[in-house]
Amino acid sequence: MTILFLLLSPALFALFLIIRFQLCTSRRRYLVDTYGVDSKKLRKLSCKEVSKLRKQIQEMKAKDDAYGLESVIKPYRP
Repeated sequence: MTILFLLLSPALFALFLIIRFQLCTSRRRYLVDTYGVDSKKLRKLSCKEVSKLRKQIQEMKAKDDAYGLESVIKPYRP
């Protein structure tokens, strides 16, 4: 049983990393498609920073604050 676990653990870890990478790219793609953000500028950000940016955008959207939304998105536009 232990040998089986040792053989499967790298595969499970690789699967975890692939899923995490896909989630991160999906968040970036959403921001590029929806708000016209430059994908090259988003590549420089980590996954946590992209998630934080998306949460800030959602908060501004919920408040109906157009100026706040523009100020959050503007540094990432081309």
